[in-house]
Amino acid sequence: MQNKFFLKPLRTEKTMRETSKNKYAFRVDAAASKTDIKLIAQELFGIKVVGMQTVKMRGKKYKTGKKGLYKKNSDWKKAIIEIAAGQKIDVYGA
Repeated sequence: MQNKFFLKPLRTEKTMRETSKNKYAFRVDAAASKTDIKLIAQELFGIKVVGMQTVKMRGKKYKTGKKGLYKKNSDWKKAIIEIAAGQKIDVYGA
């Protein structure tokens, strides 16, 4: 399966805290389904996915140019993957 849906791991204080509970967060393409995300995660990291939650995130608006026109970043999806106990993913480079 192609790796077109994984963009990058999310690294925030909350996601770093959740790694102790075997939960990892990734920013994925908005078109990715849960089954696509699960298959790619198992193939890339060699893990067993126990559970998953996805959240559609709205792109933020920002002003640009001299006229102050509004533009919008593209929408994206956040995937929170829970893996089996005893397994680990080293995507944050700790």
